[in-house]
Amino acid sequence: MILLKNIFLAEDDSDDQFLFTDALNEIDSSIKCQIANNGKETVEALTKLEVLPDVIFLDLNMPYMNGFECLSKLKNDVRLSQLPVVIFTTSQNPADVEATHQLGANVFLSKPAKFADLKAKLQRILSIDFKAKDQMIGHLAQYSV
Repeated sequence: MILLKNIFLAEDDSDDQFLFTDALNEIDSSIKCQIANNGKETVEALTKLEVLPDVIFLDLNMPYMNGFECLSKLKNDVRLSQLPVVIFTTSQNPADVEATHQLGANVFLSKPAKFADLKAKLQRILSIDFKAKDQMIGHLAQYSV
């Protein structure tokens, strides 16, 4: 069952944006997804939103403010610090997994090469009950999904 219906995607690549939103639409057409093109836009947009998203998907390699800097700013903002963050990146570097985990990311998702894999992984993540401190979160945060 899909629990998370209000998604925020921080991603500078338009192809990745399209694939991500297409996968969401196939999973559940009622899912809403707001997109920012970099970390700076992400922080600015989130601080202005009246209704916060259920989860943030955050790319690491973006212009103006990268994902590490953005994650740090989000986790240091009282209002935004409790938002679940899924790192969504091409990186498979264990140091990036550890660094983002230390900064407070909940899940590390390496961008899959196949659309079907992206859809399956998104479905799995969108079924996590982050508010209930789902048992799966600790495992996912330490390893690529």
